[in-house]
Amino acid sequence: MATLNKLSKRMCILIKKFKKTVLALTLVVTTAFSAIPAIAAVNFKDVKKNDWFYATVEWVVDNDMVAGYPDNTFKPSKSVSEAEFLKLLIAAYEPVQAGQGGNWADPYYAFADKMNYPTSGNRNAAISRGAVAEIVSGAAGVNYKGDNAIVYLLGNGLAKGKVAGEISVGGYKAKDLLTRAEAVQFIKNAKENGLDELSKRPANGSPTNQLPKLPEVAKPPVAQVPPGTPQAVADIYNALLKQYDASQLRVDQTGVDVRGSNNKAMVTANYDANTGNVAGIIIWDNTVKGAVDAALAMVKATGAPMTKEAEFKKAIENGRTSGQAVEFRGSGWTITVEPHPTLVDNTRIIIDKP
Repeated sequence: MATLNKLSKRMCILIKKFKKTVLALTLVVTTAFSAIPAIAAVNFKDVKKNDWFYATVEWVVDNDMVAGYPDNTFKPSKSVSEAEFLKLLIAAYEPVQAGQGGNWADPYYAFADKMNYPTSGNRNAAISRGAVAEIVSGAAGVNYKGDNAIVYLLGNGLAKGKVAGEISVGGYKAKDLLTRAEAVQFIKNAKENGLDELSKRPANGSPTNQLPKLPEVAKPPVAQVPPGTPQAVADIYNALLKQYDASQLRVDQTGVDVRGSNNKAMVTANYDANTGNVAGIIIWDNTVKGAVDAALAMVKATGAPMTKEAEFKKAIENGRTSGQAVEFRGSGWTITVEPHPTLVDNTRIIIDKP
């Protein structure tokens, strides 16, 4: 009997040790946005006082909303998944706890589904700033999509955009992936600008005539180009001046050239008087150093959403041997890279604007 009692006591001790071990492991296995012991923002190795996000990171850490990584970093530039952003937004307002038995994100998606928030269901994929605009505006109790969701956020102080001094849909950069620094800034904006609670998103779209008015974005001055130069050409010229010296550019009523070291045009953007836009770009010799980069700069200067830069450059390179055209589509735009049928070093880029 005494032997049995000793065995029972020993089993109790082992069980207690096992429970402590499991508890310790549970505390260690956590997501990037979980409340592991907070480190003051000033002590994060990758968060400096002159960073634009310093005060915001300090604010969320002080409020126990997020924590850093075990290596004493915050990783402000790391992209955020849809599940991580949902957790961050919902946990800032509601006492929803991460799932213990199944996937940790299940309770947050259940809440989002109940509130009719738009989610892709692709939990681990990096979320775009455009998708965030639709979720956050939905949490404010309206149902807007795309640019309208962005206008709602900007006009109500729930976002500030990424271009300094410019409050515009373009400056918001909807195609960019959300970073950790931007994610916490969204939460701070919401908390400080009237989003006192999470509302249910209406089933039907909200009236667009109720959207706030954004300040108009000033057009680049035409005075920098010869008289009679179309505005579309002037816009591209002024955009290229941020990257090229004026001596490398030639501009007139027909378009803009970027010139090489021999002072010959290596890339030309041609103006189409019928559409009032720059509808085509010609790379005169795609083997010349800098020609492909100049063509990419021109495409961006038209306002076209070019997110696949590496693929764009590859299409120009491959076109020299394949002779096949490649299309890039996005936000209603179509950009076609079309090799010349006989001149292998010559490439035409056709831009169809929505």
